[in-house]
Amino acid sequence: MTRAPSVAQVAPREAWIDVAKGIAITLVVLYHSIMYLDEVGLAGALAPLNPLFDTFRMPLFFFMSGILAASAIRLPYWQLFRKRISLLLYLYVAWVTLQTLFLLALPPISPSGAPNATWANLITLFVRPGSNLWFIYALPLFFTLAWLMRRWAPAVQVALATVIAVLFGSGVLHTGSPWDKMGKYVVFFIAAIYLGPLVRRRVPHVRWWHVALLCLGYVALVVITTKLTLTKVPFVLLVLSAFAVVVGITVAVVLARIPAFDFVRSLGSRTLPIYLVHTFPMTALAAILVAFDVPPDPVVVATLLPLLLCAGSIAVALVLHWRFHTVPGIFTVPVKSWVIVRQRTVSSTNTQR
Repeated sequence: MTRAPSVAQVAPREAWIDVAKGIAITLVVLYHSIMYLDEVGLAGALAPLNPLFDTFRMPLFFFMSGILAASAIRLPYWQLFRKRISLLLYLYVAWVTLQTLFLLALPPISPSGAPNATWANLITLFVRPGSNLWFIYALPLFFTLAWLMRRWAPAVQVALATVIAVLFGSGVLHTGSPWDKMGKYVVFFIAAIYLGPLVRRRVPHVRWWHVALLCLGYVALVVITTKLTLTKVPFVLLVLSAFAVVVGITVAVVLARIPAFDFVRSLGSRTLPIYLVHTFPMTALAAILVAFDVPPDPVVVATLLPLLLCAGSIAVALVLHWRFHTVPGIFTVPVKSWVIVRQRTVSSTNTQR
């Protein structure tokens, strides 16, 4: 008999997945750019548009994370923890600490003079997740939840996550913290685990006119639900977010076919360092603007500033990652054995299956 290979062949990841993640991370960075500049009246015409895309950014991000999590939740939990969860938990603790110390060292970034952070943020980081880094904390929780429910019928899992999303989305459950966002978006992570194969089968059939129609439909629904203040009506926010995920995927599929947009795929393969770093230049700039009492610019000029800050923050994150990605403990765990599964153990496990 021929011995089976100890390491399974892994199919290359589809480009559209990274393009979708690139779209999501860019929108997240733009959101924070607008938010910080709006504090000092420098977000221009983009300020009122910022909340309109709440249904797009994170639902797409979590859905793509769920697609990539499908194989991981089949592992024994200790392997799942070392391969996926331990890195995220370490980075969450390390970067919340770094971000808190950075904010404490800065002058106020709000014109009201409110403190940027408190030492209590370090004590409560698992109870009241960091407002800028909560996504990194949510993923280990979602991985664990999906692993615990892995033997349940998929319909039951999605139904339970849907109930949670509707309760948080409609405001029935409300904590005033990032837990609300986790509650609203967990359904996209869980659903993607089981819908991923269907999505992958449908992707080759996507055409540009699908994108055009879906984008127009999404914009129309966002405008209608916002004007009529329907977002707190049960299921409205969930349906709109699900529609946004479809839009995001179709856009990503079409862009992945155009070489000129390969930079978006590149961003999507580096979402973690971008997410960790991008608010540092933003908060530093906000502190400078408040300290020097910079007056608001004309609307046209101010509208360009968030776009420039978004691009600059991404560039800073990429440069820092390029410079320090090999230094243990910055973008990786400080001890490799925390995340690397011994090859002999993996091989023996595969042999026993």
